[in-house]
Amino acid sequence: MILAFAVLLLQSATIDSTLLHTPGGRPDLVTAVRVPAAARLTIDGRLDEPAWASATPITQLIQRDPDEGAPPSETTDVRILYDGTALYVGARLFDSAPGAIVARLGRRDVSTHSDEFRVLLDSYHDRRTAFEFAVNAAGVKRDMLLGDDGGYDDPSWDPVWRVATSVDSLGWTVEMEIPFSQLRFSQAPVQVWGVRVERWIERKNELALFPFVPKTESGIASRFADLVGVQNIPAPRHLEVLPYALARSRYDTPDSPGNPFDGGSSYFGGMGADLKYGVSSNLTLDATVNPDFGQVELDPAIVNLTAFEVKLEERRPFFVEGGDIFGFAGAGAGLAKLADRPQYFYSRRIGRPPEGSVTSPDDFVDMPQSSTILGAAKLSGKRANGWSVGVLDAMTAREWATAAGTTGPSHRDEVEPFTNYFVGRLKRDLRHGNTTVGVMATAVNRDLDTPTLAGMPAAAYAGGVDLFHRWHQNTYAVAASLGASYLRGDTLALQDVQRSSSRYYDRPDAASFHYDPHRTSLAGVTGDAFLSKIGGPWRWSVAGEFVSPGFEVNDLGFQERVDRISTAIAGQRRWTRPDKVFLQHTLALSLDNGWNYDHDLIERKVAAYAFGQFRNFWTAAVNLSYSGGAIDDRLTRGGPLARTPPGWQGSVEAYTDDRKRMSGYLFTAHGRDSAGGWWFEFLPKITLRRGTAVSVSLAPDYFTGRFAAQYVTSVPATATDSARYVFAELIEHQISATLRLNATFSPTLSFQLYAQPFTFTGAYRGLKELRARKTFAFNTYGRDNGSTIARNGNAYTIDPDGPGTDSSFTVDNPDFRQRSLSVKAVWRWEYRPGSTVFLAWTHSRSGYFPYDASFNVARDLGRELFLDRPTNVLLVKFNYWLSL
Repeated sequence: MILAFAVLLLQSATIDSTLLHTPGGRPDLVTAVRVPAAARLTIDGRLDEPAWASATPITQLIQRDPDEGAPPSETTDVRILYDGTALYVGARLFDSAPGAIVARLGRRDVSTHSDEFRVLLDSYHDRRTAFEFAVNAAGVKRDMLLGDDGGYDDPSWDPVWRVATSVDSLGWTVEMEIPFSQLRFSQAPVQVWGVRVERWIERKNELALFPFVPKTESGIASRFADLVGVQNIPAPRHLEVLPYALARSRYDTPDSPGNPFDGGSSYFGGMGADLKYGVSSNLTLDATVNPDFGQVELDPAIVNLTAFEVKLEERRPFFVEGGDIFGFAGAGAGLAKLADRPQYFYSRRIGRPPEGSVTSPDDFVDMPQSSTILGAAKLSGKRANGWSVGVLDAMTAREWATAAGTTGPSHRDEVEPFTNYFVGRLKRDLRHGNTTVGVMATAVNRDLDTPTLAGMPAAAYAGGVDLFHRWHQNTYAVAASLGASYLRGDTLALQDVQRSSSRYYDRPDAASFHYDPHRTSLAGVTGDAFLSKIGGPWRWSVAGEFVSPGFEVNDLGFQERVDRISTAIAGQRRWTRPDKVFLQHTLALSLDNGWNYDHDLIERKVAAYAFGQFRNFWTAAVNLSYSGGAIDDRLTRGGPLARTPPGWQGSVEAYTDDRKRMSGYLFTAHGRDSAGGWWFEFLPKITLRRGTAVSVSLAPDYFTGRFAAQYVTSVPATATDSARYVFAELIEHQISATLRLNATFSPTLSFQLYAQPFTFTGAYRGLKELRARKTFAFNTYGRDNGSTIARNGNAYTIDPDGPGTDSSFTVDNPDFRQRSLSVKAVWRWEYRPGSTVFLAWTHSRSGYFPYDASFNVARDLGRELFLDRPTNVLLVKFNYWLSL
């Protein structure tokens, strides 16, 4: 059905485009004026060249915040010029109190809480994509790529452009130079682009924009004015090269003086390069050779006691920039949220830690921390006829671990094969971006020539088709997708895939699938659909999804579980005009249900949400949800079905007015279930700004809870199928604190400090076993069924049925605690446009203590934290931007 609908949409593209208009009729017009090459502008922020007087002014900005629809409190005059190489934007931002203009220094792309001017350009004129260029009154740049008509934003996009600002007795001025080489546009002699201008006045929390779009309306690029007048500009085939050189040193305290792989220090030097080539004015090739990402921020400390992988944020610039092109199967801006939707491309799979292990139990092992990315290339762009393309290919090296004993020679084992990763995306925008049809394909191929790596799939493929369509002036939308996956490999690899927490094919009471130890391939399908009202004060959304048990994308994508059928319904009411209490507020309600492929009800939840911004510019949000009792097909981790007890949870978060030198944030949440389980979290955050260049924030986080049934292990038995499933009550305590310090000395020179101490304890109490399938009832050892339990050192000896026939077994004491400290400091200097020097210091230390669940903050974050072995890494990285 999706394919048939796609064909109809493609046929409809033959309609004369002059008969098709954007929502609300034809857009406003803005005219750019060409200046001769001899009248080249000086980018100094003064706007004193005669050419600026010839440009057509934009002055019709309207408030969006705080008083929606009202005239702005200050006048703004924006003008646009161009020549054969660049677009120029000049803005005179009048201010009745120039001394009150907020102009703080900050690092590029970071909010400085200052007065700001922004221009957004849809140079593709697809009404889906926008390039945002912003600057504050102190001259600090911020740029961003917006995709999917506002559904995606990429702040890592860092084009090379120039801007200058000046504050005077009338207010402040902006002068921008945006090279055409940094934009993507068609090769037509007469260009039509989309444009929006915005002004933010910090002290008034005022946002004014042209053209005006009410907050109840959806879309960003689809609401732009048309920029006309740009003609006969050359199509740049531009080459940019960013070579780099780095030096890195590592210092630690060896855990053993006999470790041949750790002498306490190591040194490394390397070189590489990034390349960006404009294949055409709207198609770009990005490539990286031997990349290094030592300057990116650390991942937060996490203790994961679930059966599922934790998804981490991608921070590496090459993979973040332009990532919107690889987005697939969106919700069409709808409110409904479906659980466990597959992500076909999860770029952190590329360069992941090796998954193999050494073949012998030696005393010392030198294991690579990540797979080396040999190179990666990305081709992306959009044609004038609406076709957009994204292709990414990356190769990671074969990795080896070296193992050695206290005596005897060392040996090497291959722990990660040479691997090729491929992602391809093709989309077609129709009807001024109101209809999109696309396809996507991914492939992973591993060179498995070592028997010890037979547990990895040799190849993994996935693909799908998706569509989006909106109508009635962006008020209604439908989105849908259909996908499939195919995996092949050795029987060992497929056994692991079948037993993974995503599907548990070995579950004894499964009816719709079964475990096959001889399987060498696996295939599955998925699909979803959304119907939504996305415009106006009243909004609603309905959605449905299916993911078959055999669907698998985790070789290059991300998904927690499959074997699921889900539905979701959501509704929302927004009030965007100020009243006696609120500047704006929202109420929402949602209902979610889920089943597995055996038609067991595994989720039923109702949730309510309320949000409000008060007249003093403080904001608050409240979430409440109730989950009814349901079947739990994951609790026993491949065992029989159990149940989830009904429970509720709620959270409150609030922000103070962030215009102040000191601002605050508070998040607190609490939940309970009918089995006596509960949890509580408290996270306050305070941010201090000193002067215009320094900010510091501290966010301590405390989490505690009692969970009635935490999985421990399974042992052979006869009571519940062929195994006993052992659980315990888990009492958990976790404390961390995140410190961030930002100091900016100029718009191109900055210092960042990140630090996070962390401690966690898990105390397991009352070991017990599941009493019967499809229940949340347990037999506690030492109390029920004549069982006995005795502690012997760091283990428990359990006789599960006393005088019965089942044998005794032993379970290690699962209690543990751990602590860590992570620190990263980065000094960044953009010594010329596009060229940067990084000096980074990373400090880490951690300790893990099995069999001990004592909770002592003063010990773990105080007197004993610095007894753990430290590791320090110093890095100097130098790159130089070349425009050829």
